[in-house]
Amino acid sequence: MIVNEEPDFQPLSQRDTRLPQDVLFDGIPEHLMSPLTEWVTNYLHGATKLVQRVALRMRLPLETLEAHQLVDAVITRDPQELLDLVDMTIHLDLRLRWDLDVLGMEENLNEASLADWIPEWKWPKGSRTEALEQLGELLADAGSAFQINWRERCLNRRVDITVAAAAERAMTGLPGQHLRAAWKATYGRHPDPAKAYDEAIRAVEAAAIPVVLPNGTRETLGKVRSHLRDAQDKWELVIEGTNGGDAAPLVAMIELLWFGHVARHAGGPGFRPQRQDEAQMAIHLASTLVQWFTADAVRRRTQGDSGQGTETADAGPDDA
Repeated sequence: MIVNEEPDFQPLSQRDTRLPQDVLFDGIPEHLMSPLTEWVTNYLHGATKLVQRVALRMRLPLETLEAHQLVDAVITRDPQELLDLVDMTIHLDLRLRWDLDVLGMEENLNEASLADWIPEWKWPKGSRTEALEQLGELLADAGSAFQINWRERCLNRRVDITVAAAAERAMTGLPGQHLRAAWKATYGRHPDPAKAYDEAIRAVEAAAIPVVLPNGTRETLGKVRSHLRDAQDKWELVIEGTNGGDAAPLVAMIELLWFGHVARHAGGPGFRPQRQDEAQMAIHLASTLVQWFTADAVRRRTQGDSGQGTETADAGPDDA
């Protein structure tokens, strides 16, 4: 049961000397190894089918389908793979999926009436969801860089809760499918910056093309960008600001995303591997753009509106 606590609460010695908060630990720090081992061993206890599936996915031969044998095999091969074991375990667990999607939470009104910090709902005692909540507390208390993704039933990299919520709201429809793939490739257990950036581009294309170039058959974000740049007087943003809702800021955002995609054409003069920090910025920029296009925040000007857009020469790579 989660209670209201200060997420950045620090020990007395740190508060007293005003030391900065600990940075998040990547991988499995020494102080997390033992409690994480205990958690996953208990979680897998008696779940022979799940043990077998996880072992097969991780390519680990087992003599018997015992939880402790699987955990020992993982630690023997590489202790840092324990996070992969936890990640794979919660994702493949059908009992957890049942508890999340069918069983759900139960009322906790009697306890909640005792104090305002006690939640009105809780996971059933002994359920897989209660165990997963305990894992989340374990990772948070240990300062892990990873947290639970309840929607996908897996681990991903910790990110500011407000930022994550904003991205979550944009993850609907076809653009949302690409955003979720980009998010996983950015903040998942094994980041893939190139894939993340690719999916971020596709997400914006899925949201923008139906609005800007609805009759096209082979359109790209580059072509969306060129059209908006050359016809700025025909488009507006819902926030008028000081320029009457001119679309120039939108064009600038699309150009930043489009021209930052340096891994797009292998062998080209500007080609290089996409960096992780670029992928992280790309997905949050893409989330904003998707929200704008899907929420009708970008729209054609009605007759009589006067835009201030100007045409400029194309000075970047091709739009294909």
